Amino acid sequence: MSRKPYVRQMSKTSWFLTHSRYKHYILHEVTCIFIAIYAVILIFGLFRLGQGPEAWQGWLDGLRSPLGVIFQILAFGFAMIHTWSWFKVVPQAMRIQRGESFVPGNLIIGAHYGVLAIISLFVLILAGVA
Repeated sequence: MSRKPYVRQMSKTSWFLTHSRYKHYILHEVTCIFIAIYAVILIFGLFRLGQGPEAWQGWLDGLRSPLGVIFQILAFGFAMIHTWSWFKVVPQAMRIQRGESFVPGNLIIGAHYGVLAIISLFVLILAGVA
């Protein structure tokens, strides 16, 4: 005599709405799409730079258009969400042992944000903005 195993009913299209952890996971994955699109736009800009000043200026004008500015603001917001979600996971992926105990997760996350701020400031200085 065999029994049928219990199979929990789960929606195939909205399974991620059942738990907040799943929502954060999907949010992290969706932000990857915008970051990938922005990376392709930047690579396309490098090709335009190689084609000459007129092509480069056309690419810059495209970025300065209202649609380009809206996309960049949206991509920046998604990049911040993506960074936040990665930094939130770092203490589980990067356990640093100090003696018999482990370094607290908040200290590891804070160190990552500090390095991000320093690198961002350095890039802004190189760009002539700061």
